[in-house]
Amino acid sequence: MTAGPTLRGYLFATPLIIVLAAAVILPAAYNAGLAFFQYEATRNTWRFIGLRNFENLFAQDGFWNAVSVTLIWVVGNVAMQLALGMAVALALNAVTRMRAFYSAVVMVPWVSSFVIVAVVFLWLYHPDLGVLNDMLMRLGLIDGPIAWLASPGLAQFSLMLANTWKFFPLVAITLFTGLQAIPRELVEASTIDGASRAETLRYVIIPLMAPSIATAVLLSAIWAFNAFTLSIIMTGGGPLRATEVMGLYIYKVAFDSFDFGMAAAASLVLFVTILIVTVAYLKVADPARGARD
Repeated sequence: MTAGPTLRGYLFATPLIIVLAAAVILPAAYNAGLAFFQYEATRNTWRFIGLRNFENLFAQDGFWNAVSVTLIWVVGNVAMQLALGMAVALALNAVTRMRAFYSAVVMVPWVSSFVIVAVVFLWLYHPDLGVLNDMLMRLGLIDGPIAWLASPGLAQFSLMLANTWKFFPLVAITLFTGLQAIPRELVEASTIDGASRAETLRYVIIPLMAPSIATAVLLSAIWAFNAFTLSIIMTGGGPLRATEVMGLYIYKVAFDSFDFGMAAAASLVLFVTILIVTVAYLKVADPARGARD
């Protein structure tokens, strides 16, 4: 009785599986194999060297610098995107008219290309012509122009701001969906019982939004781990490698040093790290699943 629908389901899924295998699985398997070989592109020769690529990778100071930069980058981006996304989600939830229009406006950064975002923020951060310095000087908050991308700490924070502006709509829409699922009666009941807006948010709204918050944090973290474009366009990893995240480090190892084996090893380490973080976070975010396991 169920063989027919099941077979049709597999038939409908087959084209997607084929495309997924061709575009994702096969390149990933190729990269995983490359991590255990020494590949010379000029001669197109392969030589199996086992774990030597990983040994060389872990001996590189640049690798550990990229690890530390990436961890700071991920934590900073997740925190900033979650805070801004929650504020925008609450604002959208309070809007009763033209909500679709405001939602479309919020999505503009998300649909903008990385190149456009990078160029906009390069002009925004420009020491002499940038809007940010001009605005801060007019407000009397700074005495002179600041080179936002010239010092390690400021450069890292500046890129976090640019990346947050690019990705906060995804977090905001995810949280907004969670807000829409909360029964309005619970919020009204807490108000009638004398709870302030902050108390209602803390004790009613946020606990009920836990699944949406978990999803938003996970998506934000995965995108942050895979960051690459803003760093290479805006700073090239500088100054002093302060913005050289793991994706950019892998790119430089592969296409500047032409060490494709070590680059593949680094990308495999990054993949395993993201996989571990994802599985661990899902277990923590879903206590019921952890109890079943």
